[in-house]
Amino acid sequence: MPTIKDVAREAGVTHAVVSRILNEDPTLTVRPETRERVLSAAARLQYIPNHAARALRHAKAGAVGLAVHDISNPVYSEIIAGAQTAVASHESVLMLADVDELHRDASAFSRMITSKAIDGLVFLPAGTRADEAVLRAASSALPTVVVNDRAPGVHSVSLDDAAAARMATEHLISLGHRDIGVLTLDGDTHRRIDRLAGHEAALRDAGLRSEANWIENGGHTLESGRSGLHRMASRGPLPTAVAVHNATAALGAMRAAAELGLAVPRELSIIGFHDMSFTGFVTPALTVVRLALTELGVRAVDVVFQLIGGEQVEETSTVVDPAPELVIRESTAPVSER
Repeated sequence: MPTIKDVAREAGVTHAVVSRILNEDPTLTVRPETRERVLSAAARLQYIPNHAARALRHAKAGAVGLAVHDISNPVYSEIIAGAQTAVASHESVLMLADVDELHRDASAFSRMITSKAIDGLVFLPAGTRADEAVLRAASSALPTVVVNDRAPGVHSVSLDDAAAARMATEHLISLGHRDIGVLTLDGDTHRRIDRLAGHEAALRDAGLRSEANWIENGGHTLESGRSGLHRMASRGPLPTAVAVHNATAALGAMRAAAELGLAVPRELSIIGFHDMSFTGFVTPALTVVRLALTELGVRAVDVVFQLIGGEQVEETSTVVDPAPELVIRESTAPVSER
């Protein structure tokens, strides 16, 4: 029975490209002749994806789990899309789970692990107690990869959060801002720490001070971003610009600015993290630092399958290609007098 690797070899492309073409991935950009070559190779070899057959051949479940918090978070949708593409390229399926539910029903999760219902787990932590318990149970029993965070003894794949945060703050500095605040992520995570470190490094390199009154938790929701900016304002005059380390929270901060009577960007510049589907459609359109979320999901799944196959893999890796990218829109502008 021909495999996806046979098709890839016949067409002269990678198996990931074959999978994305056969699954009609709308994000894939390839030449028409490459697409035709893959489709012709698949037809010539009479290739038909068969997850069940593959699982039997390799004595595996043929499934990988992906555990997240708050499935409504739009950041997760891009990571999940990348993970789905990668899982399909390995002729397996993706099973989505909620971390808090896994923690609440620990016995069911334990049965799922011991019965080998999944071959590996991709884990997106949020810095909660539930994370610790679920990650400990999973990593002791099956190949596990932490996404955009780190845990002792567990493989991880991360973004270059420090570089991205530095880029955001450097953009504000380039516009002449000297009073710059930050709304950080919530939770006890390395990505929160790294982003704050990148922000403070940019200030330090520019000879500027990081003011404690202008560092506040902004979280990852509309309300947490809104309340975060209000808390910052309650301690005294706001800075002229704020870097918000999540795009959804940045929209909440923009709402808070309006409630405080501040025009964005004339009186308060705001920059966010991640280029979501909505960031270019709000008013004013949100300036962001775009990060490789889809590639993050792809890389995490690939590492899981390397571990499943018994390969030696570096414990920690960082997605550096594509690099963080500044997307300048309307929510940031040169500093002006209020």
